[in-house]
Amino acid sequence: MKEAVVLLVSLTLVLSVLSAGCTQNSNPAPATTTLVTVTTPQQTQPAVTTQSCSLVPGPTQIVPSYESVSVTVNRNSITESPTIAVTFNGGQGLGMAVQMNVTVIRSDCVTEQESRNNPVMGETVTLMGTTKTDRVIVVMTMTSGDQYTVIDNDYPFPK
Repeated sequence: MKEAVVLLVSLTLVLSVLSAGCTQNSNPAPATTTLVTVTTPQQTQPAVTTQSCSLVPGPTQIVPSYESVSVTVNRNSITESPTIAVTFNGGQGLGMAVQMNVTVIRSDCVTEQESRNNPVMGETVTLMGTTKTDRVIVVMTMTSGDQYTVIDNDYPFPK
């Protein structure tokens, strides 16, 4: 019988504790924000080189015969000085040429530009190129104010 009394007292005690917790009116604890900083190791990736220049030649324009001019592009084959020479050769529009703009977009994406006002026959613009393929753009401005892209080509370094 002692065991039954101990069991009954224990059960009563457990039920008292449980019922006291369930019926007690408690204020909820204020919400707290915990800032957790998680650091993840960064993976090192090889640097990716992206070219921001375009080495793709664009369209050229047909110059009217009365304004036509001749321009030639030559590459120096010496690797220490891979220059690009653009020469104005004249043509029917010789007296109408107001300006010759030469742009070289090198394979390393460096752009160089130079112009000649009122170019004469044999006048040359020389710019530095690379030992790879470079893009050359020649734009002629005529007395009429019209501009013509007469050359827009890739010129590989001669091997």
